[in-house]
Amino acid sequence: MKICILTPRFPFPENGGDVLRINNIARYLKSYGHRLVLVSFSDVTHPEVDTASTLYDKVFFTPRKPSLSILNAILFMLSGRPLQCGYYHSRTYLTLLKSVVEKEQPDLFISHLLRMSPYLEKLHVETHSIVEMTDALSKTYLMSAKAKGGGGKKFVYGFEQRLIRKYERKVIRTFPKVVLVSDADVDFLKEYVSGPSSSLAMFSNGVTCMENITEVYDADKICFVGNMRTLQNQDAVLYFVEEILPLIHKERPTVKFHIVGAEPPQHIQALASENVVVTGFVENLEAAIADSCLSVAPVRVAAGIQNKVLVAMGCGLPVVMSRLISFAIPELRDGENCIIRDDAKSMAEQCLHLMRDRDARNEIARKGFEMVRHHYSWDEKLKGYELL
Repeated sequence: MKICILTPRFPFPENGGDVLRINNIARYLKSYGHRLVLVSFSDVTHPEVDTASTLYDKVFFTPRKPSLSILNAILFMLSGRPLQCGYYHSRTYLTLLKSVVEKEQPDLFISHLLRMSPYLEKLHVETHSIVEMTDALSKTYLMSAKAKGGGGKKFVYGFEQRLIRKYERKVIRTFPKVVLVSDADVDFLKEYVSGPSSSLAMFSNGVTCMENITEVYDADKICFVGNMRTLQNQDAVLYFVEEILPLIHKERPTVKFHIVGAEPPQHIQALASENVVVTGFVENLEAAIADSCLSVAPVRVAAGIQNKVLVAMGCGLPVVMSRLISFAIPELRDGENCIIRDDAKSMAEQCLHLMRDRDARNEIARKGFEMVRHHYSWDEKLKGYELL
């Protein structure tokens, strides 16, 4: 089967959970002998086409023009359609896509994220399409009002939430399969979609584990892993730096907090200090975090399954996380393979405990690693995707 995959950003380098997911779906489908055609936007003039061609059989892309994206987002908003669909609306992309479809004659289409599905509607190929929605965005935006930072983004998210909710309903009713990464998100969408919701399917995220984990680490190094473009991750980092890290420093002033993730905005970069390291994108994520004593995920705004937890565990790190972020991973056990706390004081206390107690730290790290290795390989989590 020939499958055409539409993506809103070029999937290389693999510097975020979104591109990791679609590329691993592509790898899984290719292992079944399917041929893959990528049609993508690119934010750079010369994307990594050669790298992409090692995975996708045909690669097509068109640059995205930021000024035009903003204008189209406004026009979509005024017409009652989601801003993000407008932001990725492009006549040039549509023309390219039509040309690719005419030439390649795909049997199936996959829209990576909700924002690309309007193109499939334009082509009238809904019945031969899968929408890789990933997260229930209306749920995420609903929670964004309490996020730290973000400025005007929070106002935009509040307005966008209503438009996204309406469009999610339409997509669920129109497309035969809509894929999410957690049962919690499936249940959330079922609650406000009247009528049949058999189109909803759940395929969780996976992770590639290190072959072996080490018990050699820096007892004063804490890391956070996450794409820093997102408001959720910005909020989590600000919360940790402003409310949790000072409590840790009262007992261990030498602790350094490493924020590891692509595209940190200016207000996150401004956190850099003697005790806070903002790395930006790193070529080798494992090398950047594997020597950490622990990873933290104090996420307060979330939907779907959070790769940051799986990635850290797959690198052999114990993770101290919020209860919200733990809901989508049913195998998590507080005090056994992770630490789950919600308030700043408790999180700080647990971080200090893991720093002081090497045996407890290593035991939780080992059990977390084994949980991810046994339950969250990409092949395991995507099993059955080819049947869609």
